[in-house]
Amino acid sequence: MTTEKKTVPNRVLIVGAGGFARATASLARSDLAFGTAWDVKGFLDNRTGLHNPSDLPIVGDPLTYQVQEGDIFVCALGGPAAKRQYSANLRKQGANFIILRPDLTTGERVQLSPGGLFERKVSLGPDVQVGELVTILSTTIVGYDVTIGDYCQIASFVFIGGGARIGNDVVIHPHATILPGITIGDGAIVGAGSVVIRDVAPGTTVMGNPAKPFSFR
Repeated sequence: MTTEKKTVPNRVLIVGAGGFARATASLARSDLAFGTAWDVKGFLDNRTGLHNPSDLPIVGDPLTYQVQEGDIFVCALGGPAAKRQYSANLRKQGANFIILRPDLTTGERVQLSPGGLFERKVSLGPDVQVGELVTILSTTIVGYDVTIGDYCQIASFVFIGGGARIGNDVVIHPHATILPGITIGDGAIVGAGSVVIRDVAPGTTVMGNPAKPFSFR
């Protein structure tokens, strides 16, 4: 009597091969779909001399990699500019960026876009909308009716109050609090521990409690 070998139809490639990418590989391997719907193939990274202690190989450069049948992708890069740059070639080829969400808690009618990466113990309230290639790190809480634009990076222990509007390419550092109804403009940066009590203009960095514009000069 012979048993058929189970085949895994899809192979996950993680864009990036640094520490965060290795943590993402571990997260991907903990997902219920691992080994049944897909497996982890390796990393895409073009940095020379990169120390990569993972058992997974670096299989190519995201800027030149040719998408193959069965490839699916997760972007494990921090900054919005890097996400845009190193996903552009893959997206141009119609690459399938999956939503990695093994421990995500959501309310009703939440809308998630391709490429979302949600670490453990992230909570999204009802009617939240999340854009493409957004990363939200562990233990962050997002209230009801919040919209988050594309390519955002939201760190751990962040609170975003109900009705807030987060633009594209926004970076929010750990332990920041965004009060309900606040708008954060495209490309803005919110510093660690900041309490944002008024709208933030596009491209502005704010820090402090209450958060105020800050310039690195």
